[in-house]
Amino acid sequence: MSTTNALTENEVRQFVTTWFHKLDIHTPLEDFLSMVADESIEFRFPEVTVTDQAGLIDWYNRVTHSFFDEVHETKELTITPESNRAKVDLLTHWQASTWDAPAARSQRIEFLAQQTWYVVRSNKTGQPVVSSYLVNSFDPVGDSAALPVK
Repeated sequence: MSTTNALTENEVRQFVTTWFHKLDIHTPLEDFLSMVADESIEFRFPEVTVTDQAGLIDWYNRVTHSFFDEVHETKELTITPESNRAKVDLLTHWQASTWDAPAARSQRIEFLAQQTWYVVRSNKTGQPVVSSYLVNSFDPVGDSAALPVK
């Protein structure tokens, strides 16, 4: 597929599903990075803002070593195709477990994350990739433990 073809809503919807599945299974770093634009990225998480690949690698390594039994469930999803990208507005219910040694038990955390992404077509592969991933709000659900920031 040409890298100049506009992204379709179905393409982006499938990409969002794949993205969260790969986060849940802690896909290898190289696989994760293949879903991210090569240049001009912005990832704004609750704990850090990342604008380069080195920072994104640090973030990914930290979260895949901090959280387990993750589940991302998309509650709301709106995709707005634009000329050379697609805007994605979504609400995600995220659950994960954490464990702080030497605690006797793990803790379950649960948050609702309202996000805005921008997805573009990769110049290398022609596949959708994220260029901007902005967490606009990140609210605990119920009696969730606090988000551990390391």
